[in-house]
Amino acid sequence: MTDTYLHRDAPAGSAVAASAVPFWARPAGVATVIGAWMVIHALIAVFFEVAVNADDAIESYMVQSLELSYVPRNPPFFDWLLWALQRIVGTGPLSFAILRYTLLFACAMLVYRIAQKVIADPRLQALAAYSLSAIWVIGYHSHRILTHSNVMIVAIAGTFLMLTLLAERRSLGRYAALGALIALGILGKFGFVAFLGVLVIASLLEPTYRRALLDRGMLVAAAVAAVPLGIYAWALMRLDQDVAGATAQTIGATGARWEDVIVTVVGALAGYVLPLVVLMAVVFLPYNRGEGAQPDDGGRAAPRRVLRTVIILGIVATLVATIAVGATTLRDRYFHVFLLLLPVYLFAELERLGGWRPRVTLYLSLLAAISVGVMLTRMAAPLWPDPRLCGRCTSAEPLYKIQAAVAGKLGAAPTLVADDRMSAGRLRAAIPGARVVIVRELQYRPPPRPSTGCARVTGIFNGLPQLLLPPAGNDTIEMSVKWWSPMMNPHRWSDWQMTILPPDDPLCR
Repeated sequence: MTDTYLHRDAPAGSAVAASAVPFWARPAGVATVIGAWMVIHALIAVFFEVAVNADDAIESYMVQSLELSYVPRNPPFFDWLLWALQRIVGTGPLSFAILRYTLLFACAMLVYRIAQKVIADPRLQALAAYSLSAIWVIGYHSHRILTHSNVMIVAIAGTFLMLTLLAERRSLGRYAALGALIALGILGKFGFVAFLGVLVIASLLEPTYRRALLDRGMLVAAAVAAVPLGIYAWALMRLDQDVAGATAQTIGATGARWEDVIVTVVGALAGYVLPLVVLMAVVFLPYNRGEGAQPDDGGRAAPRRVLRTVIILGIVATLVATIAVGATTLRDRYFHVFLLLLPVYLFAELERLGGWRPRVTLYLSLLAAISVGVMLTRMAAPLWPDPRLCGRCTSAEPLYKIQAAVAGKLGAAPTLVADDRMSAGRLRAAIPGARVVIVRELQYRPPPRPSTGCARVTGIFNGLPQLLLPPAGNDTIEMSVKWWSPMMNPHRWSDWQMTILPPDDPLCR
């Protein structure tokens, strides 16, 4: 057999004949399956969802220019990528789909590479990567609300993998790569700092990882990370952006009772690990007699123990911190920081337990059923945008249909004034060539540019009968648009107003 089907570091006793490894469990098969999953979801985003979602809309507003920092709440790396991509493919849903699924694909393949280091059997390695789709934050929410987090999870998986490689063999190139990944993580999302802190503690408890951390090569990693992070820190000071204050604002109210905090933590934790943990427990645990249990292997045991420590320390640290602060704003997606690699750890333990081989087909079938169900749900919202199914159904609102009215009154390069960042970003994504500003912006404001006209546009979130627009004025143009909803009768409508403003109006500058 060759390294194609079993990682070259696997012990001889764990070898699996190449002919016994199905295509879906080989490296090429894993890349094909994960790539197909990404492409299908990208096609749904481009051809079914006619408008960008809430988080994408905020980033759409931000990237009207290239800045060293936009707002203190989030670091800028995602925005830099989106800005560059939109120079090529435009401001519409395609740019968000390409970026989102490229990042998710990179994350999944890095997780698969980690699984090859921790798990001996190729089938379990593949299942660990596929099981990311059974983490609801990735399998469902990542299509709707995550932006900066997708950069962070790539950095988390990459950092753990690089440190594992360094524990095997140290080199200056690998230390430089580790520094670059650390910079990527911090510039992706500040939550990466918490992962890095826990990873350092967990690594210091494991001899091979400890030697890698205490090696002089870490100076190279620190130097590589320091350059981009130093530039970013300088930008924060120059722009007077208060990261600590923005973080406190995100945390929100504090001082809640410890009972309420624990309920919040447990709920967020359950929201992250489900349905993965339940699915694995139901399929692999009942009547498991431990057939074919894999004996512990020194080379694979070390990263498995580090993973276990990261998970345990992360959960404990989250509980202690939230109780100390008294916050009840913890969300399931925040556990990306500590639990992203949970599938790898669980399948590593399952390999040691044994009894999993006859149940692989069942588990794989259930994973596929969940993925298909999510795809059908995403397709159903634009086809049947009932508020009971998707609320405001933001991604199904045909905002692009006001392009003709805007171009006819304001020309090809208008300045549009919206009420908030989300509305502004949705306008920019729907109307190519528009510069969009908001009424009151205390942080980022897109730079001025020559404009063919200016107007204030309101009603971006309309589409529900109980939301009514104010009476129209003399300079107001009313626009009513029918939604494309072939499965819904009566059809859904959106009402917008466009009020023409003089070019020298302060809102237009």
